Amino acid sequence: MASERRYIGELLAASGAFVGDHDDLVECLEQSAVGICVVDRTGAIVWVNAALCAALGRDPDDCVGRHAAELHVDPEVFTDIWARLGAGERVRGRPARLRGTSGTCDVVLSASAGRDPRGALVGARFCMRAPVGPADPAAAAMVAGAPLGIVRAQLDGTVLAVNRALCDLLARPPAELVGHDLFALTHPEDRQFDQEKFAQLCAEQTRSYAVAKRLIRGDGSAVWTRVHAGVVRGPGGEPRFWFGLVEDIDAARLAEDERRRRERQYELLSRLSPVGIFLGEADNECVFVNEEWVRITGRTLPEVRGGGWRRALHPDDAERVIAGCRRAFVEAEPFSGEWRMLRPDGATVWVLGQFAGVLDGAGRKLYVGTITDITARVRAELDRARLAVIVENAADALFLLNPDGTVAIWNPGAEKLLGHAGAEIRGRFLGDLVPGHGREIEAALRRVLAGDVVRELEAQVRRDDGALFAVTVSACPVHDPTGEVSAISVILHDVTELKDVEQALRTSESRFRGLVEATAQIVWSTDPSGAAVEDSPSWRAFTGLTLEETLGAGWLDAVAPEDRARVRETWKQICSSRRPGSMEYRLRRADGTYAATEVRAVPMLGQDGEVREWVGVCVDVSEKRRVEEQREALVADLRRAMHYQEMFMAVLGHDLRSPLSAILMATSLGLRRSGDERTRRVLHQIASSGHRMLRMIEQLLDVTRIRAAGGLEIRPTRADLAAICRTIIDEHQQANPAARVVLDVRGETRGTWDVDRLSQMASNLIGNAIQHAEGAPVATAQVDGREPGVVRFVVHNRGVIAPEMLGAIFDPFQRAAKGGAKTAGLGLGLYITEQIALAHGGSVAVESTRTGGTYFRVELPRHPRPATLSPPGARDQDGVPLLRGDVVG
Repeated sequence: MASERRYIGELLAASGAFVGDHDDLVECLEQSAVGICVVDRTGAIVWVNAALCAALGRDPDDCVGRHAAELHVDPEVFTDIWARLGAGERVRGRPARLRGTSGTCDVVLSASAGRDPRGALVGARFCMRAPVGPADPAAAAMVAGAPLGIVRAQLDGTVLAVNRALCDLLARPPAELVGHDLFALTHPEDRQFDQEKFAQLCAEQTRSYAVAKRLIRGDGSAVWTRVHAGVVRGPGGEPRFWFGLVEDIDAARLAEDERRRRERQYELLSRLSPVGIFLGEADNECVFVNEEWVRITGRTLPEVRGGGWRRALHPDDAERVIAGCRRAFVEAEPFSGEWRMLRPDGATVWVLGQFAGVLDGAGRKLYVGTITDITARVRAELDRARLAVIVENAADALFLLNPDGTVAIWNPGAEKLLGHAGAEIRGRFLGDLVPGHGREIEAALRRVLAGDVVRELEAQVRRDDGALFAVTVSACPVHDPTGEVSAISVILHDVTELKDVEQALRTSESRFRGLVEATAQIVWSTDPSGAAVEDSPSWRAFTGLTLEETLGAGWLDAVAPEDRARVRETWKQICSSRRPGSMEYRLRRADGTYAATEVRAVPMLGQDGEVREWVGVCVDVSEKRRVEEQREALVADLRRAMHYQEMFMAVLGHDLRSPLSAILMATSLGLRRSGDERTRRVLHQIASSGHRMLRMIEQLLDVTRIRAAGGLEIRPTRADLAAICRTIIDEHQQANPAARVVLDVRGETRGTWDVDRLSQMASNLIGNAIQHAEGAPVATAQVDGREPGVVRFVVHNRGVIAPEMLGAIFDPFQRAAKGGAKTAGLGLGLYITEQIALAHGGSVAVESTRTGGTYFRVELPRHPRPATLSPPGARDQDGVPLLRGDVVG
């Protein structure tokens, strides 16, 4: 017995974990609460302590002498541990299952090898730590047979146990899982997130978590799983081990990925589709449009959602298209056709559209529409129709010849020029239609078939009536899609009149030369460098210089000395530019006096593009200058007269306001006190006329202010143009309940403006739209602030302004219509409206057509800058006020 204890002590000492007296060592370990066994070099158990025997429910004799692998439920676990010990490794924290007499014991093994002085393996020590004890057979069977994968691991991530479902899911035996790193099984792309959630769980930052992640199967493939994880804690709340339920979601995840892939494909197809796509529902109408639909219509999904898409239809086509869409949805009758879309900028786009009712996967009824931009095709068709009209009505003779030179197609101009009926032209060789030029025509056609273009070949045509015409023949090839010449296009142009004109021109040129010699103007010419080389009788007669004195640069002696250097440099620049030029200088007359002259020089170019000579004239403008000075004096007098007239209007307007205010106050007092209905009607008429007269006086005063100060003075503050328009619309609708005005607000409509002046501008435009409206709604007003620096205000109605009135519509005392009750007033509202826009640095424009109605478009800077034109109060050098728009300085 003593020798056995000494042998066991030696093995324990050889394992490197214990030192001291061998008997004392064995005595200590026999009393340990940790299960310990010692094996020899063959793996046979030579000693066990009481704690291990109690845990397994076995006597020491039932253990000693057995091979250690016989006590393992999973012998491959012992085999792996023994191989590691043989390789010189120490094993720590390896989960294992031991066979107890009453069931399986789950333990955590630590092992160390004992070696002799030569390093040979002589035995090993095994320590079995908690959990030590027999497992519950029912619980073990439930875990083993669970359909979900179950895994238990230490808090350092070492796998303690797995069930069969997890092994099957990962296609790995338990030995490849138990004792290995839990996170090594996680896909590298999911590993960091998984470790973070595990750390939060162990740090008690969360009680449990669920995560979708990929696990690596035995064959290296990945499987999608959903892991529900938690921590089992001891009686004191300390974490003991981690456990997780592993659900196979690979099929569901693949199905979800496939659904998303199809959605991405549909989204990509929709985005890249060359047609606009529209999706609508019964309740919400439009619910989706693709990018091409937005590009074609210029309207985004928020703008057309619901019933907003109707605004994208051209008014003339809207009723037909909406009815077709309704039939497609209600009656399942497909609708297709061509119609126009109206973009927000007023541009019209022709589309080929289709609508059809469909059912989605949930059985809901939808309608799908597509539009294709055919504007180019429609325009091309229109261009072809126009071209056909041009060809049909062309005065020239137009032919399309077959490659052999015979006529295939011709226009009426050909019949008229040749004097032949169509039957006499068809199939004839072109050379036969131009007698005497057959060989030239044949040679020209051969050149065209080779790809050349023949231009203006001169010929003569004699008609059946004997008339002789001079013509030019031009021809070019017509290529088919393969690039081969399939036909020849020919034009016969009647140049009889041109020849007559050329003869007349030659006669006229001869006459002109004689006229130059007799003219009062000075006509001269120089060489390309600008030196005088020819005689000019008119120059000699005016200046008194001889030819010899004029040649070269001698002509400069007749220029006033003060102008001479400037004229020399200017003439040098004109000659170097090779372009027409002009200048002014004083030229000495033969009597020694100087005359103001205007000089104009033109280069005469040769066929090579080089200057052959310069030709010019000198015109005595002394009398013209005197007339201009008189005119400027008259203009100054007229401006002063206008200034005095405006002062008179201002004084008159101011003086009229006082008695008019008294009349209105008396009328108001009479209305409050009088009970007689007849008297009240008269007082109402007086009050209405008085208020109209007061508005006229205010407009006259505004005109006076504009003229006197060079424009309206504004006091900008923070303002909202949309809010101003709502107030004005409410005021007009209270005064005229039958007038319906629709306001459309887009984007940010706030800025820095004069609130009173913008209210006046909006009232003028909206009031005019109501007054001259035709149809319903009476008018529409749009405030568009989608651009950062500009806010636009557009007022539209169905009324039409006569075209001859559009050019002067913003002039003072102009009306949009002649006569009638609608034109009561001075015609100053639109003039003042324009001045308000100009005072803010903006603009106002009008367009009016019978099909589209009338649009007034105002564009205002969101934050007006100081005016760069004439400021308020600016005056000219004579003290006359400048209008805004006159350039300062």
